[in-house]
Order: sequence, then C-alpha cells, then structure tokens
Amino acid sequence: MVSFVTTRPLPIIKDHVLELWLLRDDGAPRIGLPKPYVEIVISLAGTHFWKPTADGPESEYRTAWVTPVQEGPRHARAIGERVLIGARLYPWVAHGWLGAIPPGDGTPPPHLSEFIGDDAQHLREWLLDAPSESALFQRFGTWLGACLEAVDPDTSRLRELADEAPPSVEALARSLNVSGPTLRRSFASKNGLSPKRWLILHRIDRILRDPRLSDPTSSLAELAAEYGYADQAHLTREMIRFAGTAPSGMRKRDPSYPPHMRGED
Repeated sequence: MVSFVTTRPLPIIKDHVLELWLLRDDGAPRIGLPKPYVEIVISLAGTHFWKPTADGPESEYRTAWVTPVQEGPRHARAIGERVLIGARLYPWVAHGWLGAIPPGDGTPPPHLSEFIGDDAQHLREWLLDAPSESALFQRFGTWLGACLEAVDPDTSRLRELADEAPPSVEALARSLNVSGPTLRRSFASKNGLSPKRWLILHRIDRILRDPRLSDPTSSLAELAAEYGYADQAHLTREMIRFAGTAPSGMRKRDPSYPPHMRGED
C-alpha cells in the first residue's frame, strides 16, 4: 500500500517550490516518472536503491539526495518501510541555490551532503524528531525558506506561459521579447536542460496530475487535444518516450500511487 501526501510550500518560498510531499510505502520495486523539477529528498526510514534502468546497476542511499530533472523513468526499491519527504524545486531555483547539478541522464543522483555538507544529516535528524506530520512539513519548509531566501526565483513568466498554450520555445521567446536562440542558450545555462525539454516535461507533468488520465470513461483523444497534442497517437508516443508506458497503461496503475509513480512491468 502506498500513502502519498502533498502540501503547499510556505508563502516565503511559493515562487521557488511547487510543493512538499511525503511518501510512505512497503519499499517494493516501483518506477518513478520524470518531472520538470529538481527534487530534494530526505529519507526518514528505509535503505534505498536507485537504478536508471530495470537491469542497470543500483546505487544505495540512506540520508538525503538531489534528484535532477530526469529524462526518463527510473527504478527504485527499499529495504524496510520506505518513508521519504521531498520538495519539488523549479530547476532555475535549484541551480541558483546549489550550483551545477549533474544531468538526469541516468547518472545516479548526487547526495545532498555533496552540496551542503553535514547540514544534510542535521536536517534529517531534525525532521525525524518532528512530533507530527504537520510539524514535519513545517520544519522542512522553514529550512528550505532559510536556504532559498537569497535565491531570486527568476521565473521569467515561464510557468505561467507554459500553462497557457501548447509548448513552443518560439512563443515563449516572443512573449519574453528575446530571440529563440537567446532563450535556448540562457535557459540551458541556468537549468541544465533545454527549454524544449522542460516544456515537454511540464506538459507531461500536467497530464499525469489530471484525474481524467486515470478515468477509464474519459476520452484520451480529448485529453490529448486539450493539452495541444496533434492527436492521441502523438500523446501516446510522447508518454512512452518519457514515462515508459502508454496513457492506457497508466490507467492500470494502483489508484493509491502518486501521479509520478507506476509499478514494475
């Protein structure tokens, strides 16, 4: 059984962080789907193993790590109950705070201690001592607020523009009064991926969160059209490419799973 809870970030970091989340499950092997965010993940229980593909080498994690914007589905399991708390940061915020982050190309996620030293372990101990779930989120949000206070969120209207229309680097560039090549260069240098890739992941993220994706009575063709795909086949190709399964396959998931998780094939 999987339990997944999200909460809005504190007002002081609402432009930096999309949401905080808490995952509890039995540690069984599951697949994490790509997201247009950099995630700060703290382990509260379990020994965790991560691998880029089903038959790839495993990397072990016990304390905290930073998950870059991933290019495809990734495999994870845990020994013992898995309890993780995480924060989804906009990539420009994460890079403004932590500096260069390895690409999400199958390279194992770096440990948080590589960026902030012993503070990673101190944070984990402080969170483990929280008396309740609400206090846990409050402590994590407060810590993030102190870390991100000096970081300019510099959204450049990207989030709002990305929600308004089908992904188009050229349309974004025109709205921001810059050329397409300028936007591509500046975005890639700040965020570690191209604006086109981020826009694709942003659109997939919105679809994965849409309850109609899991509703067998809902039309996938209509869903594809609403999000700007040429047709259902276009949506299917893109979902297979980035999530490893077709939209119809996502409908077979355990209903307790969070939007960005599916079971092993």
